[in-house]
Amino acid sequence: MPVPAIGLAPLGFLELAPPNFVAIAAEAGFASVGLRTRAAVPGGAEYPLARDPALMRDTLRLIAETGVRVSSIEQVSLFRDTAFDILRPMLEAGARIGATRVLCSGDEQDHAVVADRFAELCAAAAEFGLMVDLEFMPFRAVRTLEQARDVVVCSRAENAAIAIDALHLMRSGGSPSSLAGLEPKLVGCIQLCDAPAVAPSADELALEARERRLLPGAGELPLEAILQAVGAGRSIDAEVPLGHAMPDLTPLERARRIHAATARVLVAGRQQIEN
Repeated sequence: MPVPAIGLAPLGFLELAPPNFVAIAAEAGFASVGLRTRAAVPGGAEYPLARDPALMRDTLRLIAETGVRVSSIEQVSLFRDTAFDILRPMLEAGARIGATRVLCSGDEQDHAVVADRFAELCAAAAEFGLMVDLEFMPFRAVRTLEQARDVVVCSRAENAAIAIDALHLMRSGGSPSSLAGLEPKLVGCIQLCDAPAVAPSADELALEARERRLLPGAGELPLEAILQAVGAGRSIDAEVPLGHAMPDLTPLERARRIHAATARVLVAGRQQIEN
């Protein structure tokens, strides 16, 4: 059975500028990448292509040379005072490099405000042909699949969906059955990793997500059941930061291990669906 197309999320490779990340992903066998063009937290790593013509030029060159697509750009934190005029260059740059999605998170406790800001982001992204995936995380204000669905539905945006991260789904109290009632059009990108069945303490959830994820198949998350629940034809990104667990591996070695492990899980999941 052929290996499915797999994308590589930038988390775990943020030390690499986009051209180097694209090159590593290509050599490891990935079909696409996500790029961190805006910091996920204040002071975090980012590569703002819109403000760096040389970086944009080199990134476009590597995309053309390797054939690796850019599936998404990230990450927009939605607060009450999020300024969309500042975000437009990011969205335009994303469209220029071929991205089709932008990832965001809800970071305002008032979810009605998040829905308003999300609708504004969707409207801005639509001008550049981009879908917008809202990613729920148990350590941010929009914590659960149900809360994310409420925000997306309330926005009434046609280019709106939900990013399904296997770790966040299970750590926020969800399960594969939680996905069964989700309208197919609301399912955005799927992010795969693994983890122990038992969650860490609440104050360690963010640390686990950023540094302690396991390779797909190395833990106890119901990955195959999640894949069956979302159905075939979805964009699959591996999000497995291994730098802290395997500091002696080069980025390429880490990427190869991630691709091999993810491919095994996807092939097993596909066989179950077909049988």
